[in-house]
Amino acid sequence: MLEDKKTKTALVAVVAILLIAVPLLYLYQYSSEDPDDLNGSEFIFVEGGHFSSEDIRAMESTSGTISFQNRFDNWNEEAEYQGVPLNELVSDMERTDILEVTATDGYSQLFSYSQIFPSEENKEVQGDIILAYEYNGISVPDWEDGPMIAVLPPDGEFSNDDLKMTRSLDSQFDRQNSAGSLWVKNVHEIDVIRDAYSDIEILVTLEGITTHDHTLEELMNMDDHVQDGSRIRSTGRVRGPNTYRGVNMTKLVSNVYSGTEYTLEVEAVDGYTMTYSRGQVEGDVPVYDEDFNELDVDADITMMLAYEQDGENVPGWEDGPRIAFVSEEAHITDGHLWNKMVRYIRVKPLQEDWSVEVIGLETRNIDKQYFESAANCPFHRAEYQDGEDTFAGMTLWELIAAVDGGDPPDGHYMYNTVLADLGYNVVVEAGDGFSTTFTSEQVSRNDTIIVANELNGEPLPESDAPLRLVGEHLSGSQSVRNIVRIELTDIPDDLPNWSLTLNGTIVRDYEAMVFGSLVGCGVHTEGYTVDGDTYEGIPLWILIAAVDDGETLSHWSLNETLVERGYEVEVIAEDGYSYTFDIADVAFNDTLILASRFNGEPLEENEAPLRLVGEGLSGEQSVRNVVEIRLIGLEL
Repeated sequence: MLEDKKTKTALVAVVAILLIAVPLLYLYQYSSEDPDDLNGSEFIFVEGGHFSSEDIRAMESTSGTISFQNRFDNWNEEAEYQGVPLNELVSDMERTDILEVTATDGYSQLFSYSQIFPSEENKEVQGDIILAYEYNGISVPDWEDGPMIAVLPPDGEFSNDDLKMTRSLDSQFDRQNSAGSLWVKNVHEIDVIRDAYSDIEILVTLEGITTHDHTLEELMNMDDHVQDGSRIRSTGRVRGPNTYRGVNMTKLVSNVYSGTEYTLEVEAVDGYTMTYSRGQVEGDVPVYDEDFNELDVDADITMMLAYEQDGENVPGWEDGPRIAFVSEEAHITDGHLWNKMVRYIRVKPLQEDWSVEVIGLETRNIDKQYFESAANCPFHRAEYQDGEDTFAGMTLWELIAAVDGGDPPDGHYMYNTVLADLGYNVVVEAGDGFSTTFTSEQVSRNDTIIVANELNGEPLPESDAPLRLVGEHLSGSQSVRNIVRIELTDIPDDLPNWSLTLNGTIVRDYEAMVFGSLVGCGVHTEGYTVDGDTYEGIPLWILIAAVDDGETLSHWSLNETLVERGYEVEVIAEDGYSYTFDIADVAFNDTLILASRFNGEPLEENEAPLRLVGEGLSGEQSVRNVVEIRLIGLEL
């Protein structure tokens, strides 16, 4: 579920251009003409100064061949963009500012500081955001949609999940509803809204029985704690170890609260909020290995408010101050607990911790912190308006994805379309034993059945807490309160049991339902139609990218260097028959598809479990009953 990204590496080249115009400061001031008399299609206004297309092209530029997703999760065609990074145009923007980009037709989009000046972590996902003046070699004014805002991620693709990982959660950025929404065309004005968070001079406010505002200097004058920490993100990537300096959280709590039972609410500058139990504040959090397996170790963890990472202080350290969990051994902890850009810390009377048991092909206890983290994410947050009341949480089908067995071994929760099509029941049970049952057909990707944890921005009242089922078409008996258990029942016994082996520098086995989840999510899916019938599956090159160079992350990319060196791709059938392709014919070829479905149904026995299909394939190339893809002659 959380790994809906079509991974495609494309060239991202930084082109150095000699500056042939006057310095940027002069360009802001160079013209004595009245800006109101200028033709908006010929000039761009940047904070009171105006630029012609010649001025923009004279600046140092960067370029990349990029594809992006729209709000329907569809991918646009790849295109090459060249332009000037926005952080060059607004180099004096502060982290408390917001950038507004307005088109000639009045459409506007807001960008946060962290998007214009991305951290190292975010830059690996998002890259630079540029003002593009050239598209596939066509320059302004011949390029009718230009100048245009474009995003240049290092891997050549900017997905909706990538936007989710890098955008601000502040409600004023809600117009960023898809990756493609950032591509503002016919840009006319670029303005910096100054001091959007006007109280940022006060770095952190602590609220409890008393309230203290702390500047950075005041925090640095407190007893400091210096230790290393590592965190693992939802993509499976481990960050760290890094060295953090800051203040022990228990020390900060004691300054504003004398009680021993409490919960801690930590709010970021952009409004993102995380709640911590007293045990977590005192370091009682799980630790993991690099594969996200929980370790049974006695870890001495300290929760701290860090204002420095690897020697870099706020404000230069863009993610700070942030919550960090550190130890002498730099244990790996869950990244969703590491709230960044902290602005408020509130000590509240004890809110009872809770968890909901979710049972399917596996069992998980989804705790309060994990649920809130997912429900606060704009890409998973779901709301239901009931009169004047607004319930918020996440959809039932997304919660089911945690236990329905559709996840690749290196990725995170993906909805198991294969299992849902086979059919099962979903039982939602309350604490008093009352329950209601849905079929998988009713629940499958249904965004109107919501598991809510909030009512009007607050935790549910005691009569409904911790979770309640709500939705436009639910009857009274279906609107279960006090949810404690969600279970998939009547799961068929005859589940598909084939697997595909990907054999390269590493070996991965993709079971039938994992492959089906990849096809079912739609992001990776391609179709091939012949004589009115349609095969559906995954392009062969995307599967190769999982094993071509030893990457163990969920967001792999095809290694272009190895493609240029050359190797072969052998597609092997169950009976030993095989056909070998040159990688040059396979790389980035979306028409060469390993199909698992035919007209919406699993393949017939003579082709199952997988068949290689595509335009122009001969009979001997269109391998049936595929069970293995083997890479031959790889040289790392």
